[in-house]
Amino acid sequence: MVLGVGVDAVEVARIRRAVDRWGEAFLNRVYTPVELARASGRDGPARLAVRFAAKEAVMKALGYGWGRVRFRDIEVTRDPGGRPQARLYGAAARLAEQAGVVAVHLSLSHTRGYAVAVAVAEGRREAGDR
Repeated sequence: MVLGVGVDAVEVARIRRAVDRWGEAFLNRVYTPVELARASGRDGPARLAVRFAAKEAVMKALGYGWGRVRFRDIEVTRDPGGRPQARLYGAAARLAEQAGVVAVHLSLSHTRGYAVAVAVAEGRREAGDR
């Protein structure tokens, strides 16, 4: 059963500017070490941007903004099949559990200029739900 849907779009240049301006302080406030390791190379800014968009989309799908959930409480990785996945920690995990969220599904895409993410929070099916 779908409990929430979130979508977010980010300009890659916005993330690039944040990294240029605040450097490690920005990176370590928003991203986990696993995410930073995956964001190296030429398309690193786009990878960072799509993860930023995913974190915001997950917050929206859970029904909470970044006032209650830290960006690092949501880690965007890939499952063994290569599909994007969101791992929840801290406040994000607690709020998701309280809301009955059993899984968060992600769809991500990026170009050189833009990154977009959609998150769907899935809840337990109750008897009689279609």
